[in-house]
Amino acid sequence: MIKIEDFSLAWRWISASHGDFSKDTLNKLIPLSEEQARALIATTPINFPVGAKRFDSTEGSELTRQWLKGLVNDSQTITICWDQETALTLPWLVFCDHWDDFCYPSSDDINLYLESGELFLRWNHYEVFEFDSSAM
Repeated sequence: MIKIEDFSLAWRWISASHGDFSKDTLNKLIPLSEEQARALIATTPINFPVGAKRFDSTEGSELTRQWLKGLVNDSQTITICWDQETALTLPWLVFCDHWDDFCYPSSDDINLYLESGELFLRWNHYEVFEFDSSAM
């Protein structure tokens, strides 16, 4: 098992100049192995469904947070995958509360999966979320 402190993106959450998450919140972030990340990416479609809803996060952090909270059951655990080597699981509400510490504009394109493994949300580096309601 990978410790969060050893995770390649941990600086985003443990650095005082970035997220500076509490110990309790850090303990909820569970890094996946490279093999697990690769398995997720292997099943991920390149394009989202045509009918996917889009949300422009440049509308503001709080508005985005509220939009996200309306998408999924609060008790859900999700998986975030940045690439074929970098993924972690965490509670949905932790993601919602700190979404901008996980989604960096201009650099990140990430996929988010439900507990079932179903892809339901994508963040694009140009600051737009895509939501596939058919995955719910």
